[in-house]
Amino acid sequence: MLKLKTGAALAAALLLAGTAGAATTDGVANGGFESVDAGSHLPTGWVVGDSSPATLSSDAHSGAYSVLLSAPGGFGGSSLLQNSVANGGLPALTAANLGDTPLLSFWTKGDASTTGNAKFALSYMGAGGAVLYDSGLQFFQNNINSSGWTQISFQGAAIPAGTQAVYLLFNTAVGPLLDGRPNAVYIDDVQLTLHTAAVPEPSSYALLLAGLGAVGAIVRRRA
Repeated sequence: MLKLKTGAALAAALLLAGTAGAATTDGVANGGFESVDAGSHLPTGWVVGDSSPATLSSDAHSGAYSVLLSAPGGFGGSSLLQNSVANGGLPALTAANLGDTPLLSFWTKGDASTTGNAKFALSYMGAGGAVLYDSGLQFFQNNINSSGWTQISFQGAAIPAGTQAVYLLFNTAVGPLLDGRPNAVYIDDVQLTLHTAAVPEPSSYALLLAGLGAVGAIVRRRA
């Protein structure tokens, strides 16, 4: 049995040796907000919305800019969002991403105020904008402060078949401003780590067959 196990392990090793390594890519475009649209002075690839549109800020975790989500007058909201393909201009996801569990991370600081919140949501989109997965709103206002940057991480669910794009939303919403606390949430260095499955090279199949042949020879000698 030892020889049989060794032969099987050899076959597996030969296959892996001839396999192109899995690629790691970022599923979000311009996550550092360093690319800026000259006309709107907003980060390229992102869309802003709600009553108080997000703005660029020079108070950054790294680089020149972060994004400030704020409803400075209270009773409002501020959003930042991206569809990785339609807005970000990234290539569509393929079957090579099937089953991957992307890791979302970003840096944040600020104060959502006494009556406010800060949240994000991650979705996977299929053909025609169909939502194949939605993380739901993930609140993080209790994990940030105005004195320093904090990194937030979130493990996404496995990417289902048919996924073409990822959709990412950041938002703050607030009621009346109380206790002198502002509504101001900064976001920077957003990254969604994607893995593309390793693809066997053509020569791998010949190596695998050779390894399996060796295993078969061992089995025949044992018989």
